[in-house]
Amino acid sequence: MKNLKNLPAEQQLKEIDEVAKRLGMPKPTERPVMQMVSSGEDNRKVLELRRGSWSDEQPWFVIDEEGRLLVLSTAESMSAIMNSLQHMGEEVFKARLERAIAKELPIDFHDVWVVAMHELQQRLKEGASAAQSVDLENLVKSIKRKHPNLFYSLKDLQLDETP
Repeated sequence: MKNLKNLPAEQQLKEIDEVAKRLGMPKPTERPVMQMVSSGEDNRKVLELRRGSWSDEQPWFVIDEEGRLLVLSTAESMSAIMNSLQHMGEEVFKARLERAIAKELPIDFHDVWVVAMHELQQRLKEGASAAQSVDLENLVKSIKRKHPNLFYSLKDLQLDETP
């Protein structure tokens, strides 16, 4: 996001509309936009409405004194965003673990999943960093070394190369 300070007023609004579009907001040109200006007092700033109305339409866009774009929203909305991001992170983590397990040819995927989750819990208890930073492929390879009976071996599959 570029600094809005030195842009003409119309260009500032276009930039804000682009941000609103990228955020997936309906009717981006109808979002309230304010300019933060100094009030002359150290503990007070003034918001001047540049576009829109003082409605409940959320979020509000605020251009601060340095030309940075701020997004003012309710705590409820921010909480929903954070929950969504956390859920998305969990889904990405699960997908990465699924791929790592599948690469090693598990006999019973669920059994390997349970062992992997137990191993992750143990590492977290021992003070390892967050689960997202664990090398999942190495984790599954470690499980395969400790519990070879949970995985197929290419030798066991008896792939006959003769036609």
